[in-house]
Amino acid sequence: MIGVAAGPDWASATTAIGTVAVAVVAVGVALFAERRAGFRLREEQKRSDDRLAQERALHAKEIADERVRADKMLAEQFAHSDAQLAGERVHAAEQLQADRIWNRRVDLYARINAAFRSYLGDPPTGSDGQDLSPGDVGELVDLVTEADMVASEPVRDLVTRFTYDADSDGQIEIWNDFIGIVRSELKVNLLDEV
Repeated sequence: MIGVAAGPDWASATTAIGTVAVAVVAVGVALFAERRAGFRLREEQKRSDDRLAQERALHAKEIADERVRADKMLAEQFAHSDAQLAGERVHAAEQLQADRIWNRRVDLYARINAAFRSYLGDPPTGSDGQDLSPGDVGELVDLVTEADMVASEPVRDLVTRFTYDADSDGQIEIWNDFIGIVRSELKVNLLDEV
């Protein structure tokens, strides 16, 4: 028999060490790769979160800007509507005032016409039997006062002249002038009204 000395087998030992080393390196590479993948994933999530936050902020700013524009436009519409309504109210009030004045003038001018006609047709007489001057007739004096408040300036002047300044021939001329002015001013024929 030949005796063989048993000793370490370097080839097997080296192969075993190499295999273990390769396994350790493979596990290390896998762990390193896993760690790098985790870092990349966290970086990607952070970028996604940042981008999402930016988009949300941009969207919120756009919505806020749109609300500001909408509120401004609504305020402008309200202001325009209020101004238009105020203008319409002023116009309606002015028209109502003009209508009231016109109606008062029609009434006043009809009463003046009737008083002129009555005085010229049959002047009132005083206690002495003499014709009263127009300035002594209460109705004519009252009409002068009312004409000062309501009548147009030409009518006011004619009523005042008729009552205080004219003789009987001048009074007929004043009455004719009065009828012409009233027809022109009111577009009404007082002879048809009375």
